[in-house]
Amino acid sequence: MMVERITRSIMSFLKAFCFYLLDTCFAWFTPKWRREARLTGKAVRKYVNYNSDRMDPAKIAELDDLLASLKAALLAWNREESVRIGNLLRAQAEGLPGARRAGWVECVESIFVILLVFLGIRTYFVQPFRIPTGSMQPSLNGICVHPVDEVPSLPVRMAHAVAYGSSYVDEKADSPKTITGYDQQTKYLLFTETVVTFDDRSTITVPSAMGAVRDYFQTRFQTETPHFEAGDTIIRARVDAGDLVLVNRMAYHFRKPERGETFVFDTRGIKGIAEHSGDQANGSHYIKRLCGVPGDSLTIDSPRLLVNGKVADEWTIRRVMDRVAPYNSHGYEPCPPAHPVPPLFRVPQQYLAAGQTLTLANPPSDPNMREYAALGDNTVNSLDSRYWGPVRQYNLVGPAMFSLWPFTWHWGVIH
Repeated sequence: MMVERITRSIMSFLKAFCFYLLDTCFAWFTPKWRREARLTGKAVRKYVNYNSDRMDPAKIAELDDLLASLKAALLAWNREESVRIGNLLRAQAEGLPGARRAGWVECVESIFVILLVFLGIRTYFVQPFRIPTGSMQPSLNGICVHPVDEVPSLPVRMAHAVAYGSSYVDEKADSPKTITGYDQQTKYLLFTETVVTFDDRSTITVPSAMGAVRDYFQTRFQTETPHFEAGDTIIRARVDAGDLVLVNRMAYHFRKPERGETFVFDTRGIKGIAEHSGDQANGSHYIKRLCGVPGDSLTIDSPRLLVNGKVADEWTIRRVMDRVAPYNSHGYEPCPPAHPVPPLFRVPQQYLAAGQTLTLANPPSDPNMREYAALGDNTVNSLDSRYWGPVRQYNLVGPAMFSLWPFTWHWGVIH
């Protein structure tokens, strides 16, 4: 008798569990009558749970009895009884205050739930990150400004915007003028643009980071403050958006950072960035190549990177040292003695100048103070650990895992 009761209990549980899976994971493969009855019961149960403190106990008991009967009918796969009870529940719900909510309330609730899910995923699992500069080229692209002979037609521009994140700028001088300054600013909290100011107080706006705009004028005119006559073309260029990558925020909670991978870190407490770049740099994020882990000793013997006295053997580092196109001909270069960088980034100490060795701390008593070396693949255009030293454990965000957009040859898994 005991065995029989246990067997019946197990079979009942398995039956209920199978129907639960059917009505949740495979609901759209069930008959319409079953879906409608189940959704009706779910909606009534939700209403009772939300409003039980304001409802008549007798009404609650009546609805509970109907819900129990509906559950039994669904378990028995009884179509007629399920439809009948579902209709009774709908009729009962029609007379309940607030049972039929306005459409806009449903929309707001859905949007709020979607936002919560998105923020949860972004905070704990995967974070999107835009590549701002060219320090990781050609492995990853930052915002680039390319001169063009002419601006294409509107359909072509629209196609380029969707596929490659490209926009075009075409500005001519309406009077004689000279560039006097640049000002980078953020638009709509998401987009970076640079306002170029002239001596007649006129301005133009370029949808790009300030460094890329300065490089454009320096390359085209051999000066960052060129003069233009009326009718001259100031800038005619295609602006390519930086790669949008996804960063795995969970990885470093379960494994150690690995030499050679692309990783993202914030700049809290990094001398030469957070302390010398004002409030804007505090909390900002950088993306670089992880070239040294705790306990490593690094030396740059251009174009090679030596790790613990030996040439680094990670293939993502070797491709930079090999200097095969599309990688540049410099490989890895030590920090120049003259420190030819903007004044805000100048620091009194050099970390990887010629002949210097950078040893990364690995304190066993304080894991948060473990140190890592961050170097850009584009060594001649990268402010990295050569200038401001190592990155500590508490700065790490995670490895970059996927290039999501634009749809260039970079699209896909990041190495």
